[in-house]
Amino acid sequence: MRHLLVSYHTCPLEEPGVGLAGGMNVFLRGLLPGLAARGIRTDVLTRGTGTEPAITRPFPGVRILHVPCGWKEPPSRESAYEALPGFVEEARKALTASGRSYDVVSAHYWMSGVAARELTPASPLVFMYHTVEAFKRASPENHSHGLPALRMEAEERLAGEADRVVFFSGEDFARTRGIFPAVWGKGVVIPPGVDDVFRHPPPREEARRRLGVPPEAFLFLLAARPDPGKNVASAVKAFRALRLAQGPRMRLLIAGQELPPAGLPGGASCAGTVPHAGMPELFSAADAVLCPSGYESFGLVPLEAMAAGVPVILPDSGFWGEKIRSEGGGLTYAPGAERGLLEAMGSVSAGEQMRIRLGKEGVRVAAPFTWARCAASWAKLLSSAARPGSPR
Repeated sequence: MRHLLVSYHTCPLEEPGVGLAGGMNVFLRGLLPGLAARGIRTDVLTRGTGTEPAITRPFPGVRILHVPCGWKEPPSRESAYEALPGFVEEARKALTASGRSYDVVSAHYWMSGVAARELTPASPLVFMYHTVEAFKRASPENHSHGLPALRMEAEERLAGEADRVVFFSGEDFARTRGIFPAVWGKGVVIPPGVDDVFRHPPPREEARRRLGVPPEAFLFLLAARPDPGKNVASAVKAFRALRLAQGPRMRLLIAGQELPPAGLPGGASCAGTVPHAGMPELFSAADAVLCPSGYESFGLVPLEAMAAGVPVILPDSGFWGEKIRSEGGGLTYAPGAERGLLEAMGSVSAGEQMRIRLGKEGVRVAAPFTWARCAASWAKLLSSAARPGSPR
């Protein structure tokens, strides 16, 4: 089977990290080799940063076409949208020149979905939102104009035009079909996997030594890109209060962000953008991982943390909130309750045996999430959505 993947916003060859579109990079790098191993040949259309088209072959059975489109650096959602028409034009030329036909097309993130429909309007489309704009901010006026409004319109349209819509969790599927009824009958739940390196992180003592964390310190880790919805400020506020109560052994490391203009309280520091390959070391050094985001369609950070045996602290809503409440692996608190976050941080930092127990539970919770299982489910889905008569 020949499969076209439109991945405009992010390039699967780039080293993913905690930053813009990092989670999508992690997902595609985990999925694509598994599809190739199952006989699905994939061509990937992605934006190029040069002036000429380029083709790379990162894995057997996977070919990536880097299409120049006037993408501006540093990347932003606004600059990505401005360059989208150029990407479609240049991608159409590249597809015409290749002369290849595809049995099924998939797209991840809304801009990729828009491009896929313009490039291959007659092909079966498998689409994945990853996140939905309507869930990211509570105030409707934030969506009434500009890029958020364009995104919401496109996401609703794609719900009707896609042949299949993939979700990481049943909770996200149920929530999305509440605002996009067109996904009824199309939704498929396929959780992602977690890289094996997270299940076997470097030794804790070595990781803490390399990061300069004292043996007696209790280290909270927060990994998130700069985004108001990640609620980093609330976590910093809770940490400041906890450090005042429990003393200087409390430490906070924020990965994925630079030092904010207002600075940070004592004991807190920023690591900037961290390559995905560097995250196992951070998890190994941490005693607990904070995930205070107000909205996640799934959340790879909690999964990777639990795979590494580190307790997580997050709101009790969403997929991980419900799963951790029922199966363990961390502590939860009511969404938006800063006092609840502070109390959870205090509990895990004061109870060594609790931390050990939660870590073991997290390893068990994360065990079923493998890339092999994810790729097998995707291969089955792509085959079912492909043109009639396509090789399966």
